[in-house]
Amino acid sequence: MTSPIQQPSRRAVLRMVAGAPLLLGASAALAVATSAPALAAQAGWRWCERCSGLWYSLNGTRGTCPAGNVFDGGHHSNGSGNYILKTVEDGGRGQGNWRWCGACQGLWYGGNPTLGYCPNRGATGHTPIGPYPTISSYYLIEDVGNRDSPGGQEQWRWCYKCAGMFFDGNTPGGSGRCPKDGYTHSVTGGSYVLRQVP
Repeated sequence: MTSPIQQPSRRAVLRMVAGAPLLLGASAALAVATSAPALAAQAGWRWCERCSGLWYSLNGTRGTCPAGNVFDGGHHSNGSGNYILKTVEDGGRGQGNWRWCGACQGLWYGGNPTLGYCPNRGATGHTPIGPYPTISSYYLIEDVGNRDSPGGQEQWRWCYKCAGMFFDGNTPGGSGRCPKDGYTHSVTGGSYVLRQVP
């Protein structure tokens, strides 16, 4: 990815404030310390209208879409919001071990022994690293009762066949296209909640 975090984390902001020669008032320091977790997270994640998967759009490539073709094989973001993912260092609630795949640009779960099935690399699976020597790790909110704060879009799911994240809220054909077999994604577990840039 071009950058694991596009904005400085809250820890980095606090370190900058602590080292600044100017004294901040108590209210300004409190505002920095109590910022919402999403403010330090990474934007630029999009829903693909073809495969229903979640992919990172700010790398100058549309990655590899399992519903693409030889002429236009990348993800498409028509109709998508700009989603924000918390990185692990942001803290707060959520399930860790979600990874960005440097090959297909998609989001996949890396907490299982398998690397899933990547539309770019096939059965070799997703790769947890890209052109930079960093391994991404994100927190996703698993259900309504595990949110840091109200709001967000539900019906995001994990596909146990490809290990990818996809949106299951569209009808008909709401389950997208899985790269493993070309059919719809297979739902297991509950609904995840994603937030968008306001």
